[in-house]
Amino acid sequence: MSEHTQGNVTSVPSSEFSSMEFREVDHFYEPDFDKIDEDFVQKLWNGQRFFNANLLSIAGKEIRVLKLGVWNREEGPDFMHAEIEIDGKLCVGDVEIHVKSSEWYAHKHHLNSRYNRVVLHVVLFNDDFNLRTRLQNGKRIPTLELLKWIDAPIGDLFDETAQAEEDASNFCRITGKQLNIDSIKSVFESLGQERFLEKADAVRLLRTRLNFEQILYEGIMEALGYSQNRKPLRELAQRVPFAEFDHKTEHEIQAILFGVAGLLPSQLEKTLPSEETDNPFIVALETLWETSDYTKRVDRMMTSQWRFGRIRPMNYPTRRIAAISQLITNSKGSLMMYFLPSCEMAANADTSIMLQKIRKQLLELLMLEPVGYWETHSNFGKGGTNKAKLIGSDRALDIIVNKILPVAYIWAVESESRKLQDAILSLYSDYTKMQDNTIIRQVGIQVFSETQPMRLIKPTAKIQQGIIRLYKNYCADQLCDLCPIIQNNAVLSTEKSV
Repeated sequence: MSEHTQGNVTSVPSSEFSSMEFREVDHFYEPDFDKIDEDFVQKLWNGQRFFNANLLSIAGKEIRVLKLGVWNREEGPDFMHAEIEIDGKLCVGDVEIHVKSSEWYAHKHHLNSRYNRVVLHVVLFNDDFNLRTRLQNGKRIPTLELLKWIDAPIGDLFDETAQAEEDASNFCRITGKQLNIDSIKSVFESLGQERFLEKADAVRLLRTRLNFEQILYEGIMEALGYSQNRKPLRELAQRVPFAEFDHKTEHEIQAILFGVAGLLPSQLEKTLPSEETDNPFIVALETLWETSDYTKRVDRMMTSQWRFGRIRPMNYPTRRIAAISQLITNSKGSLMMYFLPSCEMAANADTSIMLQKIRKQLLELLMLEPVGYWETHSNFGKGGTNKAKLIGSDRALDIIVNKILPVAYIWAVESESRKLQDAILSLYSDYTKMQDNTIIRQVGIQVFSETQPMRLIKPTAKIQQGIIRLYKNYCADQLCDLCPIIQNNAVLSTEKSV
């Protein structure tokens, strides 16, 4: 079969998929799950790329989509405030999207009360015998398999999705216009403040069921995973709570995390050479795992959940697990008390130089040096690290801005310390710029130009967060009429330079 690659998916000529538009029940077809990701399925739903007539759930319930819902790009269900008619009954709630139906249980959504408002589980492919999806409260909801109802061959949809992303900047009304640099900087700073407070509100919501230690632990784990391993690392943190590590050594922590993750050499399909499996470090990990309570208490994760392809060896999930193990050991039982003292110092910092020292101190707490086996290994039996830090400066800054400071802010709120709240906001406001990502680069293309490059606004981490908020809340949904840049007169009406 001939094929060509588009982004993270493989596009196959439409003629070879024509018979799959309406797949018969007894016709077995399984997509290539290494090529199809959840984001692609979300785009199918958001673009309503399915025949919304005579829809049936995998259990035979009649489904009619009245409102798709609002695409949620933060934590929680993928689409919120949807309206779905199920067997003639109107159901208002959320929609959760997966590639495979089994991922509902693999991701532990059936144990998470946050998903109790989900009224429909939408998947590309049904790989499970469960006809209905169970919520944490015991209620069951229908599952809709999109593969039977999509309105075009999958190969064409891959191509259209990639082209839509490439052409996104064509819709921007600001492109090519002259900007008021001071005004647009103010807009991004304001949006950056809003994004920070949104993250803090998310922490406040989590506080209804989790303590600060678990919230910080899950958040750091998620941030360590980048986009490819964000979800499995967070799931691992939920399967093995922070409280379980009390009085455990770094090697014991690694053994439990690797074992539950299903990443120990003995758990892999491909056997490593004996010179690797006989390494004293690996032998010790395997022994600690076999003698731990977790071998029987918790089902291990599937190896297929982890992504190693197209990732730099320094960022492999194995090294990230080694990093969190070392961080937990360094924290001596409390991640909050590991980071909070530095944040509290900011409350008494009366100069920018003192705040700069505190920011550097926070970074140093996270930039961990590899020890022993992980000095020279990116995965079990694989090198390629050159003694690189387990957590580099870019990732450390991202964790501080997106995870540690919002948690510390809610700590200050609950402590009723206005001074500490202001100090944390000051730390956040002047952090140096983070690593660019695809969203920041996209907005840079849309909004700025060669004569007025982005560097004129002197981007900080806060401004970058504002850029991300602009894209996610306005650009992604093409809400151009509500664009804060236009609303705040940051576009000049004349052709004169600012």
